[in-house]
Amino acid sequence: MLIRSGFGVAIAAMGFLALGHSSPALAQAGVCTGNNKISKQIAKPMAAAQDAQKAKKWQEVLAKTREAEATQFAKTAWDQHWMHEFRGYAYSQLGQYPEATREYEAGLSSPCLSETARVARYKTLVTMFYAMRNYPKVIDYANRALKGGRDAELQVTLGQAYYLTNDNKNALKIMQDVMASIEGKGQTPKEQTLHLIRAACEKVQDNACVTKVYEKLVLFYPKPEYWQNLLRSLKQGDTNDKQKINVLRLAVAVDVLKQPDDFTEFAQIALDEGLPAEAQSVLEQAFEKKLFKDQRKIDLNNRLLAKAKAEVAAEKAKLPQQDAAARATPEGDDDVKVGAAYLSFGDSAKAIEALKRGITQGKLVQADEAGILLGIAYLRSDNKPEAKKAFNTVKQDPTMKRIANLWLLNT
Repeated sequence: MLIRSGFGVAIAAMGFLALGHSSPALAQAGVCTGNNKISKQIAKPMAAAQDAQKAKKWQEVLAKTREAEATQFAKTAWDQHWMHEFRGYAYSQLGQYPEATREYEAGLSSPCLSETARVARYKTLVTMFYAMRNYPKVIDYANRALKGGRDAELQVTLGQAYYLTNDNKNALKIMQDVMASIEGKGQTPKEQTLHLIRAACEKVQDNACVTKVYEKLVLFYPKPEYWQNLLRSLKQGDTNDKQKINVLRLAVAVDVLKQPDDFTEFAQIALDEGLPAEAQSVLEQAFEKKLFKDQRKIDLNNRLLAKAKAEVAAEKAKLPQQDAAARATPEGDDDVKVGAAYLSFGDSAKAIEALKRGITQGKLVQADEAGILLGIAYLRSDNKPEAKKAFNTVKQDPTMKRIANLWLLNT
């Protein structure tokens, strides 16, 4: 899987050497020998190396630093520091990352490197080792750099490195921290960041985590395939028929119900729920789209469709009596059942009336489904404000609440 496409290696330009002048920011007083000055024995080749760097003559930079290094005398820490810096930068510009990282790693031990510059160097090494696919080194230097403070982009790179070394628990931990930080700031997460979290969730077989990531993808990047994957993930969780049928209803609404078996399951649950009209509608859509290819499945779904059609007439005839009986009961579940039936027959106005009556009565066993059904009825009546109010009443069951929140994205 491609985790990060177009990953460019960006090496920050190094500050130029000031020969013979003090640069206290780069030195730690009393430790960095050389008094922050290049020794006079190598001043000439080091000045030439600096000029070559300004002119972007990288091979000449290397030649002049080699000349300085070959000069026999006791070099100071300041001398050594700048030779590593010049060589590291020249190698990086030539794309010779093994050599560049060798120089930069050697330079980390220099007492002339300030702590601020050291953290920046860790980040440079992270970038270069990532380009070299040396992920253990990426993990090492990214963790060192992050001790200096939070950096979302660096955390993402660290999460990628963990993922690519199959340390999915740490990858997930890092990326969830990134996600929490992004959400805390009210920012939009990058699509590739969400995919990395999803991949790590899948590797540790955390379906609830996968579902939450797809919810974010649908929220910020509402592509049909994300809706489809989200609803599949929700349905594959530990769901009951009430939850499944409401997932499937949403899938139909956003036009991502594509698998023939999903249509069959939808119809079977609808029949079990006493909603043959809904089963008939779903199966007719599947046959119209010619989704059933296998003869056995064609025969099975034809039998289901015939059963649904046979029950529709009887259910429709009984509905007025059921409505009257529901009005006479002190509890609202019968009203909700009547409302669901009206909705399945396409009568949104009567569905709203019955559902509101049932919700007002209270003491509902299926209060969450009542809220979702009422929201759907209002949507079909082109009343989005009331639909939102209805979906926002779904609070008891976490799965049903998530389904309702997804409906809200579609209002």
